[in-house]
Amino acid sequence: MRKPVEALVGNDVYMLSRGPAHLKAFEALYIARNFYKDDPLLRAAAKFDRPFTTEEARSGEEPNRRRRWLYSLEKRFGFKYDINLPVHTPLRCQVINAYCIGGDPETPEKVAAATPELAHMARAFAASIIDFVFLEGEDETAQVKLTRRQQECLTWMAKGRANGEIADILGVSERTVKFHIAELSKTLNAANRTEAVAIAARQSWITN
Repeated sequence: MRKPVEALVGNDVYMLSRGPAHLKAFEALYIARNFYKDDPLLRAAAKFDRPFTTEEARSGEEPNRRRRWLYSLEKRFGFKYDINLPVHTPLRCQVINAYCIGGDPETPEKVAAATPELAHMARAFAASIIDFVFLEGEDETAQVKLTRRQQECLTWMAKGRANGEIADILGVSERTVKFHIAELSKTLNAANRTEAVAIAARQSWITN
């Protein structure tokens, strides 16, 4: 939210990681240890209204003890943020999308080429997440009943798995998975996978 980072509490911060399964462990540690209260990326996101690089966010900062812990944790999990896209919504929800693009000499060119598309994705994500985080009102999904397969697909979608991966996990064809996800999206009146997961998260339908 657009208030001092130091004032944030657990219910003000949400994380969703997409990528290797071990990122979920990083996500849990990041939240549990309150690293967001001293994360230069979040401080920068509160100020910037444009995409910025991790190097730009961290330049000139004092590497205090907690930040060194955070950087050590990031290194241990083997990733680096290269481009960060903040989105400030009318309801004061501040969303930051951080992407790991690479670490080779061509990274600056990759960032420049990818930024327009990633910025569009960041805005779309912010629009889909804002409803279940902030908006009140009549709940049109309260009486929705999901099938077992829809629930399974939803659970793995929330963990960032692609259709092919879900098919392998469930032991069905990718075509079958696409059918269940299409029916799920229709049932939830969701425009895309992200919105379907957002609606389900609001209803606490996602299981571990």
